[in-house]
Order: sequence, then C-alpha cells, then structure tokens
Amino acid sequence: MKTFTVPNFLTLLRILAVPVFIIFFKKNISIAAVIFFFAIITDVIDGIVARLARSRSVLGTMLDPLADKLLIDTAFILFAFTDMIPDWIAIVIISRDILLIIGWLLVYIITHNMKVEPSVFGKFTNFLESTSVMFLLLNSVFILGLDLKLYLYATVLMCAISLVDYSWKGIKRFG
Repeated sequence: MKTFTVPNFLTLLRILAVPVFIIFFKKNISIAAVIFFFAIITDVIDGIVARLARSRSVLGTMLDPLADKLLIDTAFILFAFTDMIPDWIAIVIISRDILLIIGWLLVYIITHNMKVEPSVFGKFTNFLESTSVMFLLLNSVFILGLDLKLYLYATVLMCAISLVDYSWKGIKRFG
C-alpha cells in the first residue's frame, strides 16, 4: 500500500492550514473563513479521491481524522477564547475528541488493531462541527446576527451521541 497518495497530500494540506488559520483568525477573520472553507473542502475531496481511486492507506486512516480534530478543535478553542461561544461548548467538543483518541490508543495497545471505522454518528458530528465553525465565521465576517445557540446545542448533543456510539463499539472489540 502506498503512503504518498493524493488523499494523504490533501490531509497534510489541511494540517498545515491550522497554523495559518490561527494567524488569520485574529488578524483578518474573512481570510480565516476562506482558509477554513478550503481546508474542509480538502477533507471532502480526499475522501472522494480515496474511495474512487482505491488509494486508502494506513497513514491516511490515522491522519485524516486527526487533521479533522486538529482543525475543528482549534477553531472551537479560538471561538471560546474570543467569547464567540460559551467555554463549555468548546470543552465538550474537545473532550470528546481527546476521549476518542485515548480510546483508540487503548484498543490499539490491547488488540494491536488500528482499524478505525467511522460511524454515521461520527460523520454527522463532523458535519455539524464543520458547519458550526463556518456559520460562526460567516456570522462574524458579515455581521449576520444569527443566533446559533440551537445549532450549537445540536452539535454538542451529536458529539455526546457519537462518543457513546464509538465507546460502545470500542468496548465490544474487547469482548
């Protein structure tokens, strides 16, 4: 299996976009929004290319979710630090991701199986998180005045549901 693939390159671009996003978040939120948008598009494209070209790799299966978590968690940290969202929302989202990583490490250490199967709940959570970030950025750029509380609450609820789902699947791998 090849390591250097187009999807892996796109994932690497997404990881490299994180520090650039951070820099522009404070200096020019409009540019930060564009950077985030293109980073999310690379996520969609790398998934499509990986499936169509059958170019999945072990590296890609580890890096892709890590890149997603890095980008989205960074955005939520920045939103919390700038009081664009309540701190507890960022804490829930980031805690979920930390728990998922710890769970994956435990499963890998015990079973020596690093295969991660994304669930429908996980994919929907990623969608809600990504769109929440985009809505928050667009709300700042265009001063739309949107009240995103319900959308953010739905995102947090989906985070909890996906954490329970992944935890249940992880526990079943031991038995």
